[in-house]
Amino acid sequence: MDDHIKRLEALANRLESATRQLTSASSSNQSNVDDESENNVDRLPIIQDYETLINDSVKPFVTISQKIGGDLTTMTDHVSRLFDAQQQFLRQAVQSKKPADQQLANAIKPQSSEIEAITAFTNKNRKSPLFNHLSAISEGIPAFGWILVSPTPGPHIKDMSDAAQFYSNRVLKEFKEKDPTHAEWVKLWVKILNDLYSYVRKYHTTGLAWASQGKRDFGTANASPVKPVAASAGGPPPPPPPPPPMALDANVNNSADNSRNDLMSSINSLGQGVTARLKRVPDELKTHKNPQIRQQADHQPSANDKPAVPSRSKKPTTSATASATTGTPKLALEGNKWIVEYQVNKSDLRITETEMKHCIYMYRCTNCTIVIEGKVNSIVLDQCSKVGVQFTSVVSLIEFVNCKSMKAQVIERVPTIQIEKTDGCHVYLSSTSLDTEFITSKSSEMSVNIPTADGEYKEYPIAEQFKTCIQNGKHLVTVPNESSGV
Repeated sequence: MDDHIKRLEALANRLESATRQLTSASSSNQSNVDDESENNVDRLPIIQDYETLINDSVKPFVTISQKIGGDLTTMTDHVSRLFDAQQQFLRQAVQSKKPADQQLANAIKPQSSEIEAITAFTNKNRKSPLFNHLSAISEGIPAFGWILVSPTPGPHIKDMSDAAQFYSNRVLKEFKEKDPTHAEWVKLWVKILNDLYSYVRKYHTTGLAWASQGKRDFGTANASPVKPVAASAGGPPPPPPPPPPMALDANVNNSADNSRNDLMSSINSLGQGVTARLKRVPDELKTHKNPQIRQQADHQPSANDKPAVPSRSKKPTTSATASATTGTPKLALEGNKWIVEYQVNKSDLRITETEMKHCIYMYRCTNCTIVIEGKVNSIVLDQCSKVGVQFTSVVSLIEFVNCKSMKAQVIERVPTIQIEKTDGCHVYLSSTSLDTEFITSKSSEMSVNIPTADGEYKEYPIAEQFKTCIQNGKHLVTVPNESSGV
């Protein structure tokens, strides 16, 4: 009996030893598989080239921004975190199937939060001496939304790069003679956008390349943390990736699908006979074919003396206009800059105490008229609507940016008028300012009114449509397109 017990104990010990060996071998193999999987992802060209973009373009940009200092330090911190978040997102996307909309929205939240923070920081620091730098970044940063653009993510990046160019040119103009560091800063920012465009065109031509390197469910793919763009060698490690989405998302999606199916079933259950009792409207009663009927409807009062159909030309109420123009109205001299902002329905705005070094900056004013007396350095109108400005003389230029329905009258002279992203801008020149130059971009409904001998004005439209030809196979020649009516 003792012999049997000893043999059973020996057999149990051998089984336990074998179990420990198998467990150890399984853990070791799983660890090796995980390490190999991570290394494989890092060796993929689609990931390596994004890492190269960060090392060759982003890090030098962060370094020179920190050298300039000021508000750029905070701004580039946001840019660095945006690149980190997008790199980590791409690691998962190329290994995963495209998730449901709600899960995708949660996955890109770190990126969208940084983009929103960059825009908010720029708007909050409009009086910063580096405002043009901040604007160049905030105008170009929506390019990083290419991950949601299909089927043309490349052109989307180009559009955002063109938008940033306006403020980049301002930086070059302001610091060209002062500090070459700022010119190098502009080159590096442009390089980032161009390199991002090239990367997207190469690997994501018609949209984000979901599941190009695997078919896993999103959230289960390898998403090991990446190194921060501007982190030092001795810094703490970045936080781990977020956990996989909870099963609750699947239940929510299933519930939404069931509700959608129930809705479609109820609609289909009505059958084709649902429209059987509807009468056909004859052509003589259709308003889009008979304008006179529409005009009668516009002027026909209802029982309570209110228009039955709102007039198309009805102007918005003061409260509606005020809600669109949020902010405290202001008209004040700060240093050498007159700040005029958030003025609504003011026809008596006037600036009389001016000097040649003063700049006038109007921001988000609506339905106003302003008179600027004396000679000033420059005038800028930004995001204004239905504003008329009359000024005596300007040393450099008057500029309209993102405006609508604007009018300007020159009493003496202005050398340059610049119109950017503006719909509706009518300029009245004086007889002493007929050599004024106009620079226009992405604008429409522009005209120049020139005084005649009888004291009247003759209107000349500014071209909006152009024709470009290759001359002698060597260079381009651009002229206004005659068919556009200009």
